Amino acid sequence: MKLKSVLAAMVGGAMLFSSAAMAATELKVWCWDDNFNVPAARMAAARYQAKHPDVTVTVESIGQPDIIQKLNASLGANNVRSLPDIVLIEDYRVQNFLVGYPDFLKPIGDTIDSAKFVDYKVTASSDNAGKHYGVPFDSGVTATFLRMDMFEKAGYKLEDLQDITWDQFIEMGKKVKEATGAYLLGYDPSDLGIVRVMMQSAGLWYTSPDGKRVTIANNPALKEALLVLKKMQDADIVTYYNGWTQLLATFQQGQVATVIQGCWITPSIEANTDQKGMWRVAPLPKLSTVKNATHYSNLGGSQWYVNNYSKNADAAVDFLNETIASDTDLANELVTKIALVNSLQDTTKISNYNLANEFFGGQKIYSEFAKWNKEIPALSYGPHTYAIESVVSEAVQRVLAGEDIDEVLQDTQRNAEMQVGL
Repeated sequence: MKLKSVLAAMVGGAMLFSSAAMAATELKVWCWDDNFNVPAARMAAARYQAKHPDVTVTVESIGQPDIIQKLNASLGANNVRSLPDIVLIEDYRVQNFLVGYPDFLKPIGDTIDSAKFVDYKVTASSDNAGKHYGVPFDSGVTATFLRMDMFEKAGYKLEDLQDITWDQFIEMGKKVKEATGAYLLGYDPSDLGIVRVMMQSAGLWYTSPDGKRVTIANNPALKEALLVLKKMQDADIVTYYNGWTQLLATFQQGQVATVIQGCWITPSIEANTDQKGMWRVAPLPKLSTVKNATHYSNLGGSQWYVNNYSKNADAAVDFLNETIASDTDLANELVTKIALVNSLQDTTKISNYNLANEFFGGQKIYSEFAKWNKEIPALSYGPHTYAIESVVSEAVQRVLAGEDIDEVLQDTQRNAEMQVGL
């Protein structure tokens, strides 16, 4: 009897061990940026695993272009076994997958309440039928970063930068350059970021809301954006640069009085400690000829998505639900760890947003970002943003060279339609 009992116990123990091994869940996450998304995902993984020891979350650092290439190659070849359980996708690109591979991403609206997040992020990660797929992460809320010392030399105060138009901003730029020798801002002719910013501030894009029609020729926001660039060029208040390194040099070396970028540029501005106390933030200038134009916009940003083909899809949703979607302690810690401006509607529990930032003269910049983030016009970027911009970039050069803008936009409309087949 004793032998039988021992054998039974051994068998039972083995079965329990085997069951435990089989029950263990492994989640694989793909994301990019070792200074931002990757550490955030690993912090989320550590917090989740502490509560769920049966789950292992592995975060793989892969460059964004490589992630897109891997996803397209695997999905195009129907090789879904090589895909991760969770993947980070830029907001401008996700519609490509929702349209091109409609079974790939898992709808999460029944599990994660999209009302937790700011409207423009939810719209960006929803399909035309209203199904929501993404767990919004970082905001690209855009700001006018100001060298306040330069503006003060030209006779301006921070209050003067509130509720202004781009035309007023240009006039200020002329006086700042006269007083300091610095350009108003820098611009990369190959990067259409500032054009995106101006269009979204008025709730418009290169395509119609359903993504099925190119809207370039009669797009008032795009037209004014290009005219603003031309006015700045003609006034000689813009300096040109090429690429990230030269962008950093424009403000770190004091060549420009402002930087108009997403809030993610903040750590790069703060990197030059010699400029501590000289900077402030203000809302965007507003387009003056476009109905419903605002001072608020977005540049960049991404969201977490679950692979619908994964056997662990439900576990992946639970991981995101417990961490990125609801853990305000994590969100609070990420403010100081990676300068995260998150996409949550309710930021009242994120106390680090209320910290005075001495680099910005004691201004509570994250509190400002959070306030502006809720006001950004919501729109769908559609599946053709980058393809259309390959055509629009030529239009920018033609307008800057002095060609008639209406003719340029008509030509660009036709070329974009051919480019994307709409």
